[in-house]
Amino acid sequence: MNNSLTNGQLAALLLRIGLGVNMLLHGAVRLPDLPLNVEKLAAGFKNTLLPEWLTYPFLYGLTFAEILIGLAILIGGPFGRWGYFAGGMLMTALMFGSSLKMDWPTVATQVVYLIAFYLALNHTPNQRS
Repeated sequence: MNNSLTNGQLAALLLRIGLGVNMLLHGAVRLPDLPLNVEKLAAGFKNTLLPEWLTYPFLYGLTFAEILIGLAILIGGPFGRWGYFAGGMLMTALMFGSSLKMDWPTVATQVVYLIAFYLALNHTPNQRS
């Protein structure tokens, strides 16, 4: 068939759907109890260098960033491209915080996400927007 997707295209689609759904739901499930979820996450940063005036706004914004990144990736095209980039930048910010807590298993998981965003972005057709 002339219209068949290649294995590489199917793999890229699979990664796009997986990352998009993951990021979207990572944020969406926190929305109903957002203040409680922020309090739980903020408690882990009490003994770090991060001040509360920086931690709380970041954690509130995190939920919405995850939702927007997930939606951008699922929509695809130029939105997907920037969604992958934003996802990688978000993982970098999360690695910074997790490193301050010396939570190395979480940092390792975040590195895996960073690699997934890199691979997805690297296999996205070049589009300037």
